[in-house]
Amino acid sequence: MIAGISSASFVGSASIHAPAVILQTNNGTLTTIKLDVTTGNGAINITGPASVAESTLNSSEAAAQVASSYLGLNYKDYNFHYEIFDGGANVSGPSAGTAMTLLALSSLSHKPLLSNFTVTGVINYNGTIGEIGGVYDKIGAAKSHNISFIMVPYAGNGSLETEIYYLASKYYGIPVIPIMNISEAFSYATGVKPIFGMNVSFNVSDGLNVSGVPQANLSCSNQCNQTILAELAGFTLNFTNASIRNVSAFPGFAAMAANLNLNSKAASELLQKGYYYSSADVAFLDFINSFMFQNPNLSISGGLNLLDSVSYYCSSLTPPPLTRSNYDNVLNAELRQLWGNTTITALISNYNSTAIDSDGVLRNVYSAAEAYAWCRAAGQIYSLSEPSSPADYVNVSPAISTVAKSQVSSALSAASASVPSIYTITASEALNSGDYALALLDSDYIMADEHQSPASTALIYNETASMVNGSRYGSWATQFADEGLFYLNESKIEPQNANRMASDGFYAVLLGNYISNSTREINSMLTPTPVQKAVTSTPSGSNLSATTINIIIAMLIIIIALLVATLAVMFIIMQNIRDELDDLSNGRKRR
Repeated sequence: MIAGISSASFVGSASIHAPAVILQTNNGTLTTIKLDVTTGNGAINITGPASVAESTLNSSEAAAQVASSYLGLNYKDYNFHYEIFDGGANVSGPSAGTAMTLLALSSLSHKPLLSNFTVTGVINYNGTIGEIGGVYDKIGAAKSHNISFIMVPYAGNGSLETEIYYLASKYYGIPVIPIMNISEAFSYATGVKPIFGMNVSFNVSDGLNVSGVPQANLSCSNQCNQTILAELAGFTLNFTNASIRNVSAFPGFAAMAANLNLNSKAASELLQKGYYYSSADVAFLDFINSFMFQNPNLSISGGLNLLDSVSYYCSSLTPPPLTRSNYDNVLNAELRQLWGNTTITALISNYNSTAIDSDGVLRNVYSAAEAYAWCRAAGQIYSLSEPSSPADYVNVSPAISTVAKSQVSSALSAASASVPSIYTITASEALNSGDYALALLDSDYIMADEHQSPASTALIYNETASMVNGSRYGSWATQFADEGLFYLNESKIEPQNANRMASDGFYAVLLGNYISNSTREINSMLTPTPVQKAVTSTPSGSNLSATTINIIIAMLIIIIALLVATLAVMFIIMQNIRDELDDLSNGRKRR
């Protein structure tokens, strides 16, 4: 199929700008691709680069076939000669497929392409456009060459890739237009579909209507401390707001900062209404997005330095001793520290293979923000949970290992995802390291993830309501139950999102139910930590034994006696000297 072009009649030609990434330098660049089409037998030829990768050849073949089919032609009636001008960069890969298809469409239809745009994306044989890497750097290259707009593969609303599109568009100040298929791309490329007012959009706001939801009113079924979760929510909200202020300082990010502030406002309202975990959760997710927008253009080395800083912070945290009053909060904080440490360790380990361009750096920054937020939460809980007396210390009995091993095994066997989650990974880690209480709590998240919500919204309401009272043992379980009720109420306020909101509520109460059972199990396994007796056989500082004091007194008596004897002898000697002086003064001599 790929062959030289034989002598044939000229049909048409076109040229286009195509962005690429030079991986050795992590820089975006702009190439020019020119196509000449002649009558022929379907031969395809590429010249220009020092070498042409197989993926590029495959893309050129797909481009010829898709363009011909779109126009109702047989590609075997034509020959296609692509020439790539890359300035010696020797770029290659499948991402020029859409550009090559537009060239073929223009050459075969004689419809000229606009000269002020560029496009990137894999072309599939059905005419759809597939995602590629390095978009951030390609958008930067387009802007630096004064390109008016760039088309990119549609990546789905709410996806991290679309968020990267949006970030790059606002950072560089250039319209970025997601496209799903070659028909859409050709309309923009020929000016049939104007790009005025068109740009990628990204919405981080959940649009929660907290004002219409009643105050949280659940209480723990056992004695527990929810004040710490209230303070955690306030703490999370504060560091999230600080991050959002940093985002608003970047030119072009004002709209994103305003969007983030909508979630922050909802988190604040949730805090005031007593939904402490829900408030912290909304602020937590808000922070992850704002953290990425705080770091919009990190180099590969800069990204690694950021990951190292997060790793240092996460590993520096030390939980306080457990007591019967703080074990629930401390263990849940330890679980989040475990998630954070595991996440950041994996990111650093795989960094060189994943951060090969700015897209990869941003993806790592996004995950590092999640790890950092988990560890910030853990650190705050630790600081609020310091026990007042060593006499209160408890341990979780090793006997809990039987329950933990059984539940983790059951949870892992039910896990259906082909890619392990943070919960499945850390549950195994905790089990292998002997942290059985953490392993038990981790398995609750796995089981909640694997449980399917009921089919109808009505059934979701019924089953959620039936679980609430069994989800209130411990402050964390109670907060999850409260979150579930919040989302059920929210679903009634927002009928357009009723099923999604109700499903979120079902998941939260279900998780609360699992954690409630695990918390009760852990509580039953708490045993007092033995208090070591003070050692008195060896003196230390001012803590002297009675025997030591007696010895000191005896030595003092001896010293005093010696001083008295010495003084007596000196008195006798002085008396003799005085007598001799008296004799001399009387003219008498001693014998």
